[in-house]
Amino acid sequence: MHILRNFFAEDLAIDLGTVNTVVYAPDEGIVLNEPSVLALRKYSGEVASVGSQALKLLGREPNDIEVHRPIRRGAIDDFEISQKFLRALISRVQHHDHPKRSHLVIGVPGSATPLERRSVKDAARDAKAGRVDLIDEGLAAALGAGLDFDDEQGRLIVDVGGGTTNIAIVASGGVISSVSLPAAGNAMDEAIRDYLRLRYAMQLGERTAELVKRELGSASESKATGSDQQLEIVGKQLANGAARPIMINASEVREALEPVVSEIISAVRRVIEDAKPEVTADIYYSGVTLTGGGALLSGMSERLQSDLNLKVTMPGDPLTTVALGAGRLLSEPDRLQRASLRLDGPAWEEAEKLVVNW
Repeated sequence: MHILRNFFAEDLAIDLGTVNTVVYAPDEGIVLNEPSVLALRKYSGEVASVGSQALKLLGREPNDIEVHRPIRRGAIDDFEISQKFLRALISRVQHHDHPKRSHLVIGVPGSATPLERRSVKDAARDAKAGRVDLIDEGLAAALGAGLDFDDEQGRLIVDVGGGTTNIAIVASGGVISSVSLPAAGNAMDEAIRDYLRLRYAMQLGERTAELVKRELGSASESKATGSDQQLEIVGKQLANGAARPIMINASEVREALEPVVSEIISAVRRVIEDAKPEVTADIYYSGVTLTGGGALLSGMSERLQSDLNLKVTMPGDPLTTVALGAGRLLSEPDRLQRASLRLDGPAWEEAEKLVVNW
């Protein structure tokens, strides 16, 4: 395997998230953590900006610029735009121009279909990646949170991302079961927008909704009412299109988020109920590992612990666990081979063997 590494210029691990993309490089750690946003020039198709610079244009695009979110619910939404997005990111983290291609390890939802997995691989290869390995985000999050690859005990991972929440039970370097659902960060933002539309007849931009979630959002009633903070926001009246300022408080935001939080907890409960008795016993002792950006929602860990009656632990930086876990496998090629998700069909298996001939 070390001979094959000579074919590639860079080893990179990527968490290709709906909201943020995180890139890990060996010996350097996290080298990029940027919004999954790409701005293109409308008429030429050239990349105008990527990441945080492109996000600044969202909702305020000039006439000749289009802003895109190439990843939706953990899957590629537009192949060509995703390819340009990946190429722009890879060029930002590579140290020099080099004819060799990169070796990428990319986390994908465990419930991703073969077609969705193939789209990720194809987009990465069209972005000048030479070899692409896909691994289940649940396993990557577990490794990034510090769990042992060869641990025989069943471990429950709840990764609340931007587009999807991935719930996985892992053991012995594999995934026992995995479920993905759209109840996640973006759904929380949309729930806030829907709440304001119904209650105040007001339209709110997605960036403002995300700000409200960060500032006032909570998953626990005690967290929302303990200090009932308020925030002034400005939206657009549905009746006449005029700007309208309102004061919104934490209790209202918690009420708006409750359906999404409840859906996540119900899904976790179903995964536990469907597990085998030995695995259920393991989870009773080990508890839940909570990762992803949604883990930072105020009261989220306390709510899970209260409703599930299980201990909940959270790593120091839950936003980067998938990239860190994928990065661990870069230095462990035998384990990476065991963990890699395969594409269906003999033709694809043969293509995997021949990729180093590029």
